Amino acid sequence: MWIALAIVTALGFAATNSYAKTLSRSAHIFTVTWAMMLFSLPWALLMLGLRGMPAIEDGFYLAALGSVTLNMVAVTLQVKALSISPLSVTVPFLSLTPLFMLLTSVIVLGETPDTKGLLGIILIVIGGYTIHLEKMRGGFLAPLKAIGSEKGSVMMLLVAFLWSWTAAFDKVAVLRSSPAFYTAFFSVAFGVLYLPVLVVGLRKKSLPGPIVPRLFLLGAFSAAMILSQMSAIELTVASYVIAIKRAGAVVAVLLGYLFHRERHLAPRIAGAVLMTLGVVLISL
Repeated sequence: MWIALAIVTALGFAATNSYAKTLSRSAHIFTVTWAMMLFSLPWALLMLGLRGMPAIEDGFYLAALGSVTLNMVAVTLQVKALSISPLSVTVPFLSLTPLFMLLTSVIVLGETPDTKGLLGIILIVIGGYTIHLEKMRGGFLAPLKAIGSEKGSVMMLLVAFLWSWTAAFDKVAVLRSSPAFYTAFFSVAFGVLYLPVLVVGLRKKSLPGPIVPRLFLLGAFSAAMILSQMSAIELTVASYVIAIKRAGAVVAVLLGYLFHRERHLAPRIAGAVLMTLGVVLISL
């Protein structure tokens, strides 16, 4: 069951990123960020109504607010990266989340990766290099330099690092409540705490009327991703779910080619596949 939920998470992940990029052309990134999180609330409430109110255990609110706080920064950077750079050179770098989780375990717990983990790291590095393979005419190191010069890629690296911490908060919050309740709480808390940032965005770029229904659709994509992810991590190890979710990067590259007219499909698909395989090996 958790595998099916993780696959839905991956598809929702790809659709959310692609549609957020589309909407960022018409609305300010702060507006898109706010809508992505808050407008998933109706779907979470529907699920909560079907499953019932859970018992809220000690530690829920601390973990939930910790995730909300970090995600306010992470999701804003995510949408900003999508607005300035192609999907195919931004979304795959979110695959580094499990890699950062591996590194933090080395620093905090003194744990070192085994052979599979090391091979996974190598594949992720090769995948990141492959994404910018078209730059190789400028020399062997040119693809690596391209990662640093692409602002969207750098921002997504930071997002992946922040999400390596929020994954732990999410796991605790789900186990001390339920996926539906946590998603509903997260949506409300994010929506309220992000309001001052939203006001700044609306002042810079007013919200066109016709875009409002499209923002609700973005919320639906986000809800599908979040609800299925939280339900899956309730059933299994969080890193397994995140590994399958990151396979959505391959789908996102395809969506970038189909809907955003992005080029260099072959190396970017290959890079996304290699990074996903690396994540799978780390999870194993």
